[in-house]
Amino acid sequence: MTHLAPRPRIRPIGRPPQASRTAATRAAILLAAALALPAAAQAQWLPAGDRIRIAYAPKAFHVTHDPDYVDWNHIVALEWLTPRYTFWDANRTHFGLSLFDNSYGQFSQSLYAGLEWDWTQSLGGDVFLSLSLGLVHGYKEPYEDKLPLNNALGVGLTLVPAIGWQRGNIGFAAALTGSAITLRVSYTFDP
Repeated sequence: MTHLAPRPRIRPIGRPPQASRTAATRAAILLAAALALPAAAQAQWLPAGDRIRIAYAPKAFHVTHDPDYVDWNHIVALEWLTPRYTFWDANRTHFGLSLFDNSYGQFSQSLYAGLEWDWTQSLGGDVFLSLSLGLVHGYKEPYEDKLPLNNALGVGLTLVPAIGWQRGNIGFAAALTGSAITLRVSYTFDP
């Protein structure tokens, strides 16, 4: 039996392959695209009283330790806030999309909806409570079992309570996402 020698790898002529974008670059691109929304909102495609919120959280602070956790998550969220479609005496409803690197460095996406209640006033702004329910995609092997139902469907469930503070268009919030706490800064546009 004759054994053939392995072929040497041939490199194509031209530019070397480009490195993939980092999470920070993706976050910057998404943030820039989201900042273009206020011009569209000025065209009154949103009903009176509705607002658009853009939020960014650079990192998730984990309550537990896992050596596989990454340092930065770069969570970018785009949310539509409306005083309509509320229940349980909520002041507004939000519908959102967030893009991020999950705790294990895998690019993930989340679609969610939730309610917000104005709680009290403090430091010239409003303190609010929030509760969101959503679907998360992006937890893949070997971490697919880290979210409920993700093993069977490829999409997991998430329930996120948060407390925040809003003064004018600037806001801050702390959210409990699974076994981590995220701190975000946001800007809300009035159409």
